[in-house]
Order: sequence, then C-alpha cells, then structure tokens
Amino acid sequence: MSIHNFSIAFGDYDKSAGKYYLPENSPLKSTIFLALKLGKPLLITGEPGTGKTQLAHWAAWYLSNQQHENIFPFLDKPFTFHTKTSSIGKDLFYQYDAISHFQDREGKKHISEFINLSAMGLSICQTLGRNALNENNALKGIRNMDQLQSTAASSVLLIDEVDKAPREFANDLLDEIENSKFSIKEMDTTILRNTDRRARILVILTSNNENALPEAFLRRCLFYHVPFPSDEELLEIIFSRIDPFLTEISSNAAHHFKYRYQKVLELFRIIRGKSIIKPPSTSELLDWVKVLHMEELMVEGIDVLKPESLTVNQRKSLKLSLYTLIKNAQDLQQVEDFLQLNK
Repeated sequence: MSIHNFSIAFGDYDKSAGKYYLPENSPLKSTIFLALKLGKPLLITGEPGTGKTQLAHWAAWYLSNQQHENIFPFLDKPFTFHTKTSSIGKDLFYQYDAISHFQDREGKKHISEFINLSAMGLSICQTLGRNALNENNALKGIRNMDQLQSTAASSVLLIDEVDKAPREFANDLLDEIENSKFSIKEMDTTILRNTDRRARILVILTSNNENALPEAFLRRCLFYHVPFPSDEELLEIIFSRIDPFLTEISSNAAHHFKYRYQKVLELFRIIRGKSIIKPPSTSELLDWVKVLHMEELMVEGIDVLKPESLTVNQRKSLKLSLYTLIKNAQDLQQVEDFLQLNK
C-alpha cells in the first residue's frame, strides 16, 4: 500500500441506511412493526458490530418511505442518544449550558438560548412541530429548534448502548417514555407530546450486554437478539456494502467476486474460531474485504486459504490486512501462527 491509494475518495455508503441488509422475511422487521403498533420500546441485543445501531437508521429510512393515513410521515433519520456511564434521565431531554449562562452577566440573552434539546426531547417536540412550539413564547430561542420540521411528524428515537448507564437510568427512561412529557426546570415549562396518536415515536434501544438490565425495564420492552449472520447472509451483506466501494476503485461489481468472497468467508470463520478474546465482527469483515481488494489479494489465482502459495509480498499484504480484523495481540498471534505468516 502506498500514498497513491489515497486518491480513492471513500464515500459514506458504509452508513447509508438504504444499504442495510435486512431480509424481507426477517422476524426483526416484523418485530419493528409490532413495537410501532403497540407503542412499546424495542430492545435490540447482539455482539458489537452486528449492525444494531444501523438498524435504527434503516428503520427511519424505511418508514419515511411508507405512507399510511393512521401515521404522520416519519423523518428519514433517527434522533440519537449515545448513552454514557454518567448518563442520567434528564440528559435524554435537554442539556443546559450553565457556564455560558453564568458568563452572560448582563442578562442580555433569554434562558432558552442556553438550552439544547437532546434526542428524546427532540422526538417529543417533533410530534408537535416547530410552528406549534414557537407559538409558546417560552420555547422561542432554544438553540437547536431548527432541527425540527415545521409541522408534526413521527420519528425513530435511538438510545444506543443503554447498558452503559447506571441501572436507575433504564427504569427512569421507561417512566419518561410512558409519560411522554418532560419539564425544562430552568425555563419553568413542561412540554407534552402531541395527543394525536398519528404522531408516533418508535423507540429502539441497543445493548451489548455489558451490564444486566433491570427486570422491570425488560418487562416493559419488546426484545430481539441479533444472531451473528450465516455465511449466506454475510455474502449478501458484502454484496450490498462493497458494491459502491468497488465503483471507486475498479469497474467490477461485487457479484463478480462471489467465488472469492466465499473463500474469504471460509477464512473469516476460521479466524473467528481462533480469536478467543475478541472475535471479529461483521463491520470488521467489511473493512477486511476492502483491504483485501486494495492489496490486490482478491484477484484471480490467489487463494487466501493457502498462504503457503502466496509470494512474499502477498503474505505481507495478508498479514497487514489482519490488523483491520483482529484487535487483540493474543488473538493476532494465534491467527498468524495458524496461517504461518511469521515464517
């Protein structure tokens, strides 16, 4: 690899919601619709890198393309809250910039100018729309009010990695979801969700199972565990995600490499089996496939399952590619020894 490779203008297709692979008959899709109909939060679990976060982006994109008289149109992107170990319930709704307010010694600014709505606050406000909110003078001037559409709309709310927060956060969270309102104490005002049931909020929570969630929380959620994809599903994911990448580096389509991808997946399964500390994920597989293309290890006549048949430079390239796939020194040593790449 050389500096010349940087002439490739990598796109944002890895995060394109429309490229998310979800089979038409997937029970996950049915679970999403069930959560929407019941008005219940949907908790998604699965190992890191299996696309849990991207699922919410897909759901927003997919629902925004649907029309139904009983539902206001969905925004095409979710409102997202990234949970931290220090997160508390209020953080879901708004942030108050106390430091800037303190620095406004002459009091020239209205208190609303020090308020930022957070993901759940935005989703509740969006059920009303910016125009309706601006009719309430107390809400004028909120910093990020322009993120809202002018009229009432439905939205997807993603609360990512909810298991990172303290246990109290999860229970408080569901209480707030069910109440569908929040108060901004600094402004002495309460915002109520639109009573028109056509304004929906689809709440999707993700968890990596790092910490156990309270039973009371689990009881009030719908649940779906994302299993690690089968080889057939991984192949479809590669086709979906790698095709746009290939248009930037060659004139070939992903299906042109089907047989070689199958060989790569065989080796990927072996590597996952050898990686005890941190098995590589789907997202890391996609990075690895890109590197194999850039290092010209996907060309005809090269078999990554037989490293002994590779030239010295090809073996170096294969070893280099593993750095995108394996993230632990012990696992890396195991795999390199198995592939005999250190000889």
